[in-house]
Amino acid sequence: MATAQRRSRGTRQPPPPGSGLAKRLVYAWRVLAREQRGAALAALALWVTMFLPWYSRSEFVIVNKTPRPAAYNVTAYGAFSFVEAAVLLVSVAVLVLLFARAEERAFHLPGGDGAIVSLAGAWVALLIFYRMLDKPGTSRIAAATTTIGIQWGIFFALFAAIFLTYQGLRMRAAHVREPALAEDPTVPREVRRTSSYDQGLAASAADDLRRAREERRRAREADGG
Repeated sequence: MATAQRRSRGTRQPPPPGSGLAKRLVYAWRVLAREQRGAALAALALWVTMFLPWYSRSEFVIVNKTPRPAAYNVTAYGAFSFVEAAVLLVSVAVLVLLFARAEERAFHLPGGDGAIVSLAGAWVALLIFYRMLDKPGTSRIAAATTTIGIQWGIFFALFAAIFLTYQGLRMRAAHVREPALAEDPTVPREVRRTSSYDQGLAASAADDLRRAREERRRAREADGG
């Protein structure tokens, strides 16, 4: 299986301390791996869909004993519930995660970033599908009767959630490397030096173990010969 490592920064220099958010965002986009960029686009698309019409509201208002129809669209923010809150939380959390990785923030998530992103996308897709079946209910207030239907925006949101799940699976399959503690600029220099030394010891021990295994294998082959 081909393993895609994290994109090297190469000759790109990170923005100096105190740089504006715009420069940091541009730099983050450039250093992210292709799979991470796809996940960022999917999370951004999921957030944008919340401004699209998710529901249609139809009302019959009694005015002077005469029913008058009224209909208008409602965005996700107009009918905010735990489902819409979950969509907003996941989209923002994924974008923050990828921005932190671009700035070499060293922390580990269970299963890795790809697994977390794919699970978050699948969870949101399930919630959106549930919302399509269990719409905000009808209501009768005073002289008005209100019914709720679904609009095209919620289908775009479902597609964006599925796309986010797919991009998370791509990240997991590509084995995009997480930043090491020695690379995190927010970690004190002394801690980074210690971490780098410990990583060197671990790599050396792994090399010694591989050489010892190879020598034992050759010895067994020689005895068998």
